[in-house]
Amino acid sequence: MRFHKSFAFFSVICFAAASARAQHPHGDHEHGKPVEFKMPTTYKDGVREVLMRMHEIEELMASKKLDLVHAQADVIRKVGDVAGQLALKSDSGVPREAIKDVNKAGRELAAMFDAIDKVADAGDAAGTRKVYGDMKKLVDLLQRHAPKDYVCPMRCEGDKLSPKPGKCAVCGMKLQDILSHMDHTAKYGGIFFMAPDKMHHLEGTISEKGEFRIYFYDEYTKPILADKFTAEGKVRAKGADQELPLKMAMEPRKSFLVGSVDKSIKLPLSIKIFIDFKDGEKPQCFDFDFDEPSKMPATADVIEDKKPQGSRGS
Repeated sequence: MRFHKSFAFFSVICFAAASARAQHPHGDHEHGKPVEFKMPTTYKDGVREVLMRMHEIEELMASKKLDLVHAQADVIRKVGDVAGQLALKSDSGVPREAIKDVNKAGRELAAMFDAIDKVADAGDAAGTRKVYGDMKKLVDLLQRHAPKDYVCPMRCEGDKLSPKPGKCAVCGMKLQDILSHMDHTAKYGGIFFMAPDKMHHLEGTISEKGEFRIYFYDEYTKPILADKFTAEGKVRAKGADQELPLKMAMEPRKSFLVGSVDKSIKLPLSIKIFIDFKDGEKPQCFDFDFDEPSKMPATADVIEDKKPQGSRGS
């Protein structure tokens, strides 16, 4: 029940745009109906709008619905164009010395619309994810200068926000940054997904030697141990039809599941993984396309289970 309550607010925000879609022409390609949104009037709301649309694009990439990326990217284009103007407002919270960088990042973000629209229209999953990654760097800069709002994960006081971190006056839980749920930054240089259950995130990485890892996170993208989950999958070379099984296991006291790709399959490759979250539902499917080895940041820190081996948490 805790997860459902804590996610309710975000469900309304993040998926309000997923209404019935009509078709309209765009060059030689058909796109869904433009999403309805209200142009933000504050810098904080502008950043939040962009993050929500980036979140939607991530979901579309995960579900391979690239033909619907256009509408979400178009909102990002429109908001990016006015990011500098919003930052100039006296109550924006953006430091004066940062306004120039914000304006530049917003313009560059808006200019990337054509690039992501082109690769998404072509059904190029790897190309779409690459452009998305470039966009994410610009969005991170915009978010860095946005004032934060905090809310109780349990929504004890509804959607009441606080401008400062602290604890809920009702239940005592630590207030959460309202934008933290939308942080889909890959912690280990891999491919990041939100699970269909809306309560888990995961990240897949591949090494030069073909070691595939899956890292797990909660609904606020906080790292969690992998000891409660199981997974199995299949792997194939890009463009090939033959698939080989990929067994996944957990290394003792580590935060990830790991499997070794058969040495006969080289990069670029595709991995289809079925993950059982032990929630009574069917295993959930995720597709990972790797063109090159994942590049883990030097600051990445793998969490470990500090309990003695043989002891398992609930």
